[in-house]
Parts: sequence; structure tokens; C-alpha cells
Amino acid sequence: MSYKDNIIMVATYCLAAVVLVMLAMFGWAVYDEKTPDEVVFQIVGPAFQTIVGGFIGLITGIKIGSDE
Repeated sequence: MSYKDNIIMVATYCLAAVVLVMLAMFGWAVYDEKTPDEVVFQIVGPAFQTIVGGFIGLITGIKIGSDE
């Protein structure tokens, strides 16, 4: 595996870990009786969009930078 492939794999694993932890915290916040649900959706919505944008940027960067 080349140096470039290692960087891509580390970035992919980090983004996947962030999404998994964010989904776990989202589930915990929704089931917590003390936390109002509308506040959870206001906080998690933009954060989730940012992380998904990171994934799209990573995939686009891989496609643009790939050697054909």
C-alpha cells in the first residue's frame, strides 16, 4: 500500500468513527428524558451535514486525483 493509500484509509476510518460516535450520541440524546428533541435535531443536523460533506469531499478528491 502506498503512502497516498494509507492517508486515504486513515481519513476514511476517522470520518467513519466520527459518524458512528455522532449517531450514538444522537440516539442517547433522543432517548434522554431531560433533553428536548427539537434541540437535539437543531444541533445534530448541521454537524451531520458537515461530516457527510467531508465524506463527499474525500471521495471527490480520490476520483479527481486518481491516475487512469
